[in-house]
Amino acid sequence: MLIVIALLMIAVAFAAYSVIMMSWFKAPPRSGAAAGFSGASRAEAEERLAAARKEFRARLLDPRAHLRLSDALWKAGRPVDSFYVTYAARQLFSEDAFARAHAEVVLGAGGPADSMRRRLEGVRDAAAAVPIHAEIAREHPDTPEGRMSLDALSRIAAGDENSAGGEAAQLARTALEEIHHDDPKHPGKLAALGMAFFARGDFALAHAVASEALAKDANQAGAAQIMGALALQQKDMDGALRWLSASWDRNPDDLYSASKLAQIYDKRRADAESALPFYLALYRQNPDFSDAGEPVERRIRETLDARRESLLKLAPVEGLGARFALDDASLRAEACLRAAAFKDPRWIDRLSELLDDDAEIVRRNADYALFEIGKKDLEAVRLRRDLWLASDKPLVRIRALNLFADLEGKNALPALSTALRDPNPAVRAFAKVMVLDHYFDGLPEASKLRARYLAEERDPEALSLLARFPAK
Repeated sequence: MLIVIALLMIAVAFAAYSVIMMSWFKAPPRSGAAAGFSGASRAEAEERLAAARKEFRARLLDPRAHLRLSDALWKAGRPVDSFYVTYAARQLFSEDAFARAHAEVVLGAGGPADSMRRRLEGVRDAAAAVPIHAEIAREHPDTPEGRMSLDALSRIAAGDENSAGGEAAQLARTALEEIHHDDPKHPGKLAALGMAFFARGDFALAHAVASEALAKDANQAGAAQIMGALALQQKDMDGALRWLSASWDRNPDDLYSASKLAQIYDKRRADAESALPFYLALYRQNPDFSDAGEPVERRIRETLDARRESLLKLAPVEGLGARFALDDASLRAEACLRAAAFKDPRWIDRLSELLDDDAEIVRRNADYALFEIGKKDLEAVRLRRDLWLASDKPLVRIRALNLFADLEGKNALPALSTALRDPNPAVRAFAKVMVLDHYFDGLPEASKLRARYLAEERDPEALSLLARFPAK
């Protein structure tokens, strides 16, 4: 009987663990544009993703290709993969190059609104800036420039009209009232007006603006944002969650609600998993976003690291196959680390497929797993050497070169020499940065290869990468 009871207890514990694991494997409760896919829109998103993947691999040294892949992953309902692609691009490219690509590809900046915003250059007086902001917000409210102008008007309108500079506050408030009056259904315009009242402490007026809008349209997202802010001010957490969630569900551009929801779940309820979708949304719109001085990028990485370690800590070697195919880069990366720990040659071919993964963290961990397997059974890995180094996939060629430089040392120099003359400029540049400079710095043979490569390289994007990561 004791044995039977013990077995039953083990079965119950295993079942509970399985339920927890499957809940983690599910996609986050909201992934922005991917929420509520129809069959047609799902197919369109997958087509865009396939095109973005093709462009990414053809233009590995173009930050816009990286951001297009990240954006396509997001819209296909893969926010974690989207995060890791953006994160890797931030490390790879200069701050200016990344910012330009992000503004163009993810935010959709540019066009008429951008031309109008240039009129603000050199304008120092807030009162003089108000009519320009008002014109941009009125005509282009759904562009990043329009949202920035609405935010600027809201900040100016929150000032004291009776103090120095009060004229600008009055002008901004009047402008916001007119903008909202002309387009009362637009959530951003209403929120800008109501949040200006809220910021200056006119809570009754903010409540009146929101209540009036809700009486006309119970689904007004801007009004829900204002009510959420008021609930937070009154320390009504349940009400704040209800209103802010309603606003966010109806308006994915409402980063105020996303930031507050993340704070409530993470800081007040210690529920990092529930906060994760909001952190990811904030990061997508603004990779520099920080919460109380803590970069949201760091918080996302900490949450994903803790999650994947917890989920796959007990995964058996036989169960890794399904984990390699999960729609979550953090879990695929952890599955690679588990494969590295087991050093089981059965996973060599599956790991080699991940050398071409969208996410750098997965490619790197697959490389490491193959290295660990190679230390135990070198011949099993070496059997695929020529196949990988001659792959038609540039990401595989790059990672295979790194792997065999690690496993074979100087014996990999002939393959390195070939890679430095690869037809793909990204393969050449990464062969120099990742392999030549890392593994063979100081060798006379390597110095000759370096001099030859630098004399021959003419691709501007490859030269830009080399300048960013010079040999030490």
